[in-house]
Amino acid sequence: RYPACLPSESVRAISDDVCARGWHAETNALEWSLAIANIAGEFDFGRRWSAALSLHYSAWDYGRSTRKFRTFIFRPEVRRWLLNDCHTGLFVDAHLQMAAYNFALPGWEYRIQDAGGTHPALGGGIGVGYRLPLGRNGRWALQAQVGAGVYRLDYNRFENRPDGALVDRRRRTFFGLDNAAVSVVFNFNGLKK
Repeated sequence: RYPACLPSESVRAISDDVCARGWHAETNALEWSLAIANIAGEFDFGRRWSAALSLHYSAWDYGRSTRKFRTFIFRPEVRRWLLNDCHTGLFVDAHLQMAAYNFALPGWEYRIQDAGGTHPALGGGIGVGYRLPLGRNGRWALQAQVGAGVYRLDYNRFENRPDGALVDRRRRTFFGLDNAAVSVVFNFNGLKK
């Protein structure tokens, strides 16, 4: 059987070089569907612990200047794997996040942008996810993840039209969903036979 799917007691009998350490790369398909380029790297630093760092970038208008989701996100996180020692199955995470943004949608009265383009949202939170191995060699997996956090926002509001005028500047605290991902994961180490 695939070692990552064995009960925790059985996995402990497997040597560290089989599944306790690994490097992973992942990318979020939901963000790609919005033309947001993204990549994450992850390192397993213990039997039930890993650390990840993700970058997300979009500089696009979607057909017109009144419809945009421009962003740059830098997100480090630590994950605790709950079901077994091979970094698959259920995990919880704690994360920090920095997000620069410039958002508008048709029908919105205002376009919002971090103040002066120099005041990104700063904060962090917690999340939960599940990684499902694909195949027996441990190279590929599918991962779903959701998270929530608290962020300090300092942003400008502009009229949502081409070359819209500055309306005002606002500051507030945001609490809510900060991550939704369905990702494809590649494990560079795989599982040794």
